[in-house]
Amino acid sequence: MADIEVDLPAIERLRAAAGRVASGMSGLSPRVTAASELPDGAFGHLPFISDFLREKYAEVSDGATAMFRAGTDAFDRVGDGLGDTVRGYEENEAQTGRSFTALQDRLPR
Repeated sequence: MADIEVDLPAIERLRAAAGRVASGMSGLSPRVTAASELPDGAFGHLPFISDFLREKYAEVSDGATAMFRAGTDAFDRVGDGLGDTVRGYEENEAQTGRSFTALQDRLPR
């Protein structure tokens, strides 16, 4: 049976990286939102065409803003999941160590 080794420091580095990406994206979110908001006259004043362009732009920018938020949330969830993984492995190792110590203490010498 092959031993499985888990590189907890590497997982912790990934967790930290995911957190930094989520934090950076969260900091950019107001800029992304502001960039998607154009002044009323940005698409001109031609009947139908200006309204059509404004509506299409709003659809695309709303979708892009939502996707940006979803990306930020995804990195948050990845970071949280990796943190849970590290804690789970550490708790399991500690519990296993305590179990072996308890067994060893009960064995006759």
